[in-house]
Amino acid sequence: MAKQVRRWWSPWWAKLLVVVGVFALLFIGGSAVAAKFTESNKFCGTDCHEMWPYRDTWTASKHKSVDCVKCHIPPGPANFVKTKLSASREVWVHYTGVSKKPIQVTRHIPNSACNRSGCHTSSQTSKTLKLGTPAPVTFQHGSEGHAKQLCIACHAALVHAGAPGVTAAPANSMPSCFGCHKDGTKDCTYCHKPPHADRGPCQDCHSIDSWTGGKNFSHPGGPLTGKHGQISCQTCHTKGVSVKPDGCINCHGDHHNGLTTCDDCHTIQNWNPSKFSHPQEGEHIPAGEVPLQCNDCHTAGFGQPATCPCHGGKAPTGGG
Repeated sequence: MAKQVRRWWSPWWAKLLVVVGVFALLFIGGSAVAAKFTESNKFCGTDCHEMWPYRDTWTASKHKSVDCVKCHIPPGPANFVKTKLSASREVWVHYTGVSKKPIQVTRHIPNSACNRSGCHTSSQTSKTLKLGTPAPVTFQHGSEGHAKQLCIACHAALVHAGAPGVTAAPANSMPSCFGCHKDGTKDCTYCHKPPHADRGPCQDCHSIDSWTGGKNFSHPGGPLTGKHGQISCQTCHTKGVSVKPDGCINCHGDHHNGLTTCDDCHTIQNWNPSKFSHPQEGEHIPAGEVPLQCNDCHTAGFGQPATCPCHGGKAPTGGG
C-alpha cells in the first residue's frame, strides 16, 4: 500500500490561518476606526481629558471652525502615518502619567499646514501691514527674513492663548518682535518712524508704559492736564505734532464756521475768554452794533487781512 503524504495545509493549519486572518482584519479595521476617531475635534476636546484647556482656547479663537488635525497633522499620507505612530506614545503617557507638563501644542506645526489649500494663501501673507500707533511699523510676511521663519515662531499663541504652556506674546506685539530683533530694545527708530521732526532719542520724552503725553516732555502750549493729558497727540495735531493743532473742533465743536486754528486766539489753560484782543474797527468791533463772525471778514483765516466782502473787498478805516 502506498504511503499517504501529509499535506501542510491540513485542517489544523487551515483553521489557524483563518483565525489569524480574522484577527488581522479586526485589528486593521479597528485601527482605521480608531485613527479616524482620534482625528475628530470631539476626541481632542471631550474624550481626551488632557486637552480640555486647549479645547476651550481653540473654541474662543478665530480658528474655531478649523479642525484640529488641519494644523497638527502636516499634509500628505506619509505625515499622517508618522503622526499616528508618534501619537501612540500618548496612550502610554495617559495611563502612566509620565509626561513633561504642560503639553507643547505648537512645537510641531510646519508652515505647510498653514499654507495648505483653503487656509492662508500667499496673496494674504504678501500684504503689507501697519502695526501699532502712533508711529506704525511696516511689516511684510514675505520679506526675506520673515519668509525663513516658521509661522508659529510668531503665532504660537494665536489659537491657544492662556492654555498651560502657551506663554508666547501676541504676534503683533513688541515683545514678540523683540524675540528676534534684539536691537529693537535699544532704539525706537529701529522699527518706528517718528511722527514728528527729530527731537532726539524717543525715550527722552516717552516711555513704553505711558507713551501718550510723554514722561519728560514740556508742552509748548502749557502743561497738558485733564482730558488733554489723556488723549494722543494726533487727536489735536492731525497733520503731525510739528504742525499747529487743527483738531480742536473735533472735541470742542466748530464755533467759527470751519476755522481750525484755535490756538491763534485761545490757550489750553484759559480757553474763554481768548487771548485775542481785536483793534477797534468801525461799528462792527469790538462791541459794535453789527455782530459778525470773524471769518465773515477774514475769509482767508484769522492770520490774514480782512477782505470785507460787504465793502467791495476793502476794509473801511477810521474806527468808530
